[in-house]
Amino acid sequence: MMKVRIATGLGLVLFIATMIGGPVRVSQAQDDEGVTLASLAGKFSLRGGGFVTFCFNATFTAPAACASVPQAQRVLFNLATIGHFTRDAAGNACFVFTGTTRRALVGASAATSASTSLSVATNISFDPTTGSGTASFSNYNGGSCIGAAFDSTGATLTATGTVTYDVSDSGDRIEYIVTGLTAVDGSTNGLVLTYTAIRQ
Repeated sequence: MMKVRIATGLGLVLFIATMIGGPVRVSQAQDDEGVTLASLAGKFSLRGGGFVTFCFNATFTAPAACASVPQAQRVLFNLATIGHFTRDAAGNACFVFTGTTRRALVGASAATSASTSLSVATNISFDPTTGSGTASFSNYNGGSCIGAAFDSTGATLTATGTVTYDVSDSGDRIEYIVTGLTAVDGSTNGLVLTYTAIRQ
């Protein structure tokens, strides 16, 4: 019941996608002037998480559009994610995420659910003078990453969104914050998600 729903929601958020890109940059941007999209190409590991609200039907057995359910059917979850991704010279990327969700604000008996999903990012903008950029992403259950490219065979789209990212350590570190997320079924409402990526 809710466990199944949580697994679906996790796949949705991972890229949540995760996914894809973007960070809140507070370190000195001038230290990374000259970093280009091409120089950011390569493989990265990633970890992060935050909070996401999922919406359910009245019996909590399936997701529901948040616009059509009362507050009591909107449940806040903690999300923790690890993963890896590959960026190409144009700033696009394919992410593989594994994460866990756990209902927030409840006792220690709350169940934890794990899931793996993919996220595909398309770069929107990048400013080499500040080391910051934006990207859009699509999250999928199924499919596979072939480097930075995505093989959609057997994939189901679960969510789309946007991220902001910030580069530091001469391109070896990228901080991301998810700025928008829309589930295909409308079952997410509100999130705070941040990620840190380190070059492998």
